[in-house]
Amino acid sequence: MSKILSVVRLLGCTLLASSACLSTAFAAPPTCGSYIDADSGARLEIDDGVRARLLREGSAPATQHYRVTGKTLRLFDTDQGYASDFALSADGRTMTEVEESFRKTFVLAEARSCGAAPPPAAPGSCRADLDACFADIGHASADRLRAACDDGVAIACVRWIDALREAQDLEPFERPAACSEDDPSFSKDACDRPASALLARALTEAVGSMYADDKPLPAQALAPLPALCAKHGSAKVCNEVAEQLWIGGRHADARTALDTACTRGGDPEACRHASALAGVASLQPQRAERLPCGRYVAATGLMSELDFGDRGLLPSLGGQLRARIEDGQVRIRHDKGGDFVFAPIAGDALIGIDSWNRYAVYTRDGGAATCAAPMVYVEKPLVEDCPQPGSESIAACCARGSLHGCNTLGHQRALAGDWAGAKPEYLKVCTAGVRVGCENLTRVFAHGDESIPELLDALCAKDATHVACDVRDTTAWASLALSRAADELLKDLEREAEAELPAQAR
Repeated sequence: MSKILSVVRLLGCTLLASSACLSTAFAAPPTCGSYIDADSGARLEIDDGVRARLLREGSAPATQHYRVTGKTLRLFDTDQGYASDFALSADGRTMTEVEESFRKTFVLAEARSCGAAPPPAAPGSCRADLDACFADIGHASADRLRAACDDGVAIACVRWIDALREAQDLEPFERPAACSEDDPSFSKDACDRPASALLARALTEAVGSMYADDKPLPAQALAPLPALCAKHGSAKVCNEVAEQLWIGGRHADARTALDTACTRGGDPEACRHASALAGVASLQPQRAERLPCGRYVAATGLMSELDFGDRGLLPSLGGQLRARIEDGQVRIRHDKGGDFVFAPIAGDALIGIDSWNRYAVYTRDGGAATCAAPMVYVEKPLVEDCPQPGSESIAACCARGSLHGCNTLGHQRALAGDWAGAKPEYLKVCTAGVRVGCENLTRVFAHGDESIPELLDALCAKDATHVACDVRDTTAWASLALSRAADELLKDLEREAEAELPAQAR
């Protein structure tokens, strides 16, 4: 009899779809309010029936949308462009992330009344199908990205700005007629030569641009960005807008975007930068006519202090850096192959232009009152005249007098561990007055050759303006020697540990 009653109840559930039966298939929608993940301290704020915010200490709130299907809540992070699934409890007060790697379990800590939900998404819009929109963002056209941006999806705004930046970097490549097998002039060699040259140039530009100055967007691309930040108000969008405006020289507009990222976007990092810029009357850069002298300090930036001394030298960790004037800016060469870049502003202050010191304001704070004039060193460019791949070997390039070939040959030997073999190739490049050759010699020193400083001194003794003099002055020799000693000690320990192992375990 009990079995018959069970069957009747099951049929009743199937046919009548009573609320008691549905509770086993569907969870209650999440209650509006604050949910806490005890392990990470992250907080999820459910604002209404569609929107939420994810808050982590020290970070801006991440804008979220959500959708409930059965017992699953799908959370769409519109700042980053990805979705996460959470299993909802029957009462909607607990949600547990399905993915196990960094699983979070949000538990309702404080219930609140729900706010008014936004108007329904327009059919075919990004918000109408966030799964499809997120899948599309990585390869969408600029027009589709802008439409999704206007629909309130922050990651689409950022990708649209990226697309503007990428568009100006593209250089069209005209395929020679000789590359077409249907053309009477077809020649594999004639086709391979320009293709090899293009590849070599692309590789060179990719390496050279790693620490090069950021390229500003054209004025017409910068023009709509302030309004874009004002409309969205999110930290994600406004920080990207501020960065592009700063790079483009519109520093006051960048400050306004940072203010918005702080006040409306709730980003503590944007607040820190905005606070440092708040008291500056004018951010209009001036043309540098001479190097600063004395100590300059900043609340933000990679370096909290710039202490300009004689001949443009500044103390740095384990060594010295040298400043110079170039194109009306104060530039300080760093050990990554690029420059820290600063522009003077009114009030004997400097603003950071490069990515390491962006938004920093350096103000005069004592130090030296007078400084000896800087030395102007003579440098020659490294001409990229040994394209690879090609029919000519690297060694042959070097043998015919190509400094590019000799530098590359030095790299090949260094990568193989033959630093002694790399040394004469780098020395050829350095002797010719190419900075990178002298800098590569310092790596030879770091791998055990203590004669390198004397070689640079010899070049400098012949010509006080030789670039070897600058490399000699600004290399952190003690740090390189310490690094070498640490490497040697580690190798000794490894050898000792191996020697102590039983023979069968080696």
